[in-house]
Amino acid sequence: MRILNHAVLAVCGSLLVHANAETFTEDLLVKPLQDGRVLLHFEFSIQRTASTANETLYHYHLFPRQIGEISRRYDVDELHLSFTQGGWRESKWGSPPVNSQGIGAEVRARIKGGDVIQSESQWKGLTNALSGVFCASLNFIDTTNTATPQLTFAADRGAATATSGVLRHGYLPRENVCTENLTPWIKQLPCQSKSGLGLLLNPYRLYSADFHSMGLSLSFAKGPKGKRVQQYKQRLSVVVDPSALGLGGDGWTLSELVDRQLGTACPAATRSTVRVIQPSSGLKLAPKPASTTKLAGRGVSVFDLRKQPNVDIAFEFAPQKDYSAWPSERPSISAHRYVTGHGGSNGGVEATLTNRGDRAANVTYLDVLPWYLRVYSHTLDIQTQAADGSWNLLRPTSTAFTPAIDRGRPSSVEVALVLPAGSRTTLRYSFDKGFLKYTEHPPDANRGFNIGPAIVSYQHDGTTGAELPLHCAIEHALSGPSECTVRAYTELFLASLPTPDFSMPYNVITFTCTILALFFGRIFNLLTRDFAVLKPVDALEE
Repeated sequence: MRILNHAVLAVCGSLLVHANAETFTEDLLVKPLQDGRVLLHFEFSIQRTASTANETLYHYHLFPRQIGEISRRYDVDELHLSFTQGGWRESKWGSPPVNSQGIGAEVRARIKGGDVIQSESQWKGLTNALSGVFCASLNFIDTTNTATPQLTFAADRGAATATSGVLRHGYLPRENVCTENLTPWIKQLPCQSKSGLGLLLNPYRLYSADFHSMGLSLSFAKGPKGKRVQQYKQRLSVVVDPSALGLGGDGWTLSELVDRQLGTACPAATRSTVRVIQPSSGLKLAPKPASTTKLAGRGVSVFDLRKQPNVDIAFEFAPQKDYSAWPSERPSISAHRYVTGHGGSNGGVEATLTNRGDRAANVTYLDVLPWYLRVYSHTLDIQTQAADGSWNLLRPTSTAFTPAIDRGRPSSVEVALVLPAGSRTTLRYSFDKGFLKYTEHPPDANRGFNIGPAIVSYQHDGTTGAELPLHCAIEHALSGPSECTVRAYTELFLASLPTPDFSMPYNVITFTCTILALFFGRIFNLLTRDFAVLKPVDALEE
């Protein structure tokens, strides 16, 4: 009996040590925007010490078990998943709070090992598992829409990563986001929607927003004393229009904005805060915040739910408020992409990269096009317009081009550039349009095919000369100062391919059935009708 008690105490002690090695934080960032809308950015983070011991490998205290088992089953060393609907208006809203603002669903994973063939099966299993967990169509990500970038995401490979691995990147531009994706996402939280900031996750308000981005990330990093830690983050960003909700006027409260009342902090959270970024003037908050700080040069009021439970923040704007006087905080580098050409045989892509900073910037440009848009690498032309208006040829520092294989893999164009200060750079390249089988067209074939966005990435160290993006400022405020990777996503575009006349099968069927009906009627009458010759006498007698 004594031996059994000691064994139970040892097991409980090991579980307690592992539980103490996990930390959970929850934060909400509220930012009034220039056009009167409000940005709500939720961030939930779980950090635990990476261990390979059997007694802690299969134990989950705060860390979601589904994500842990999927990452271990498919040898995932890094995972990023996002669902986005609506476009981010950088001219009015400034820099986005997240890196993934491309419309649709995006999955990126780094699989351990260097075997590309084995990683394909692991990648397929990963996308199918995530599709089942989050009730999404991620199982449609296959080899035809999966790329292996070489330059764009190289900066994400930290020193704490165990192996270099094989990077896979897939995108579904037609994926719709709804409450079926939000419900399993909330279930990954330690307190779910029972307490803490999860109480504010009202799907009726979140999905009536002008912009909605929901995602998660799993990665490894260096923790205290050089230990390798595993970081799991869930992010949710929405842009809400108070006037569309009937909250126009000079003020409203946070509970009125999300139609949910904030309660106590999550008991498992070591930090539970609501941070309000105040504009330059014209906004008063009530009650008084627990503390104040700075974020990207702006004043921030911090409300601590552990010290201020059941708080309902009231926003009171000055009468005759002028939103145009608030700074727009546009990012230093922006990207836009357009489709060129006409007809059903060929076309082209034109991308514009603008550097508003006062110094040159090293960027990478990635564009993944489906196999039926056959890109020609020799047509790549890069021109840059300097501040004085002159156009010059710009040579890339590095390029990586992957040709497409019909129904096998997409084509990808990766270019590393040095954008001069105050310049506008244009990239142009051409493609041929392929012919699809009639079974490969979507139900709305004449609408066109959605093509995923191009991605522009660059590093930002937060030094002078360029304003710190909101995404990096949030990382610095919550996780400490470090070099930050910023990504800009272009718009989607529709590719119009040669479309067959889908009414012809109907015409052929109706014409054939008419002929068969007439032919069958004549033959049936001949075979079943009894022909007899009536004599005149018999006819008179009758």
